[in-house]
Amino acid sequence: MTLLITGDSIVSAEAVWDHVTMANRELAFKAGDVIKVLDASNKDWWWGQIDDEEGWFPASFVRLWVNQEDEVEEGPSDVQNGHLDPNSDCLCLGRPLQNRDQMRANVINEIMSTERHYIKHLKDICEKVGGEMILL
Repeated sequence: MTLLITGDSIVSAEAVWDHVTMANRELAFKAGDVIKVLDASNKDWWWGQIDDEEGWFPASFVRLWVNQEDEVEEGPSDVQNGHLDPNSDCLCLGRPLQNRDQMRANVINEIMSTERHYIKHLKDICEKVGGEMILL
């Protein structure tokens, strides 16, 4: 992926899922947003830009486009199922969009994982303070 970003080429990606930031250096976006990929040297987290905002985002939340001469104007409608549309000059290299049930399951799993992590941190804080944790 790093080779695709060198030179004057523009590498963009379409957000497949919403990404809510957990840290100040993360890039928030909604499904369907187009992100300009600036650094993909890490396989899991890429650095990107939407308008004037820049930040890290999970690579697994986007579908990659290549061979774009200009900024994306219309959106992802020309690319379907990972194939090049003959009327378009962009190629989707990521996974095709999953069905609605699978997308919903992925979002729920992400939320549950985040909540478990948050609860663990709360328990650690309560133990360090020396108080008892009371569940309501």
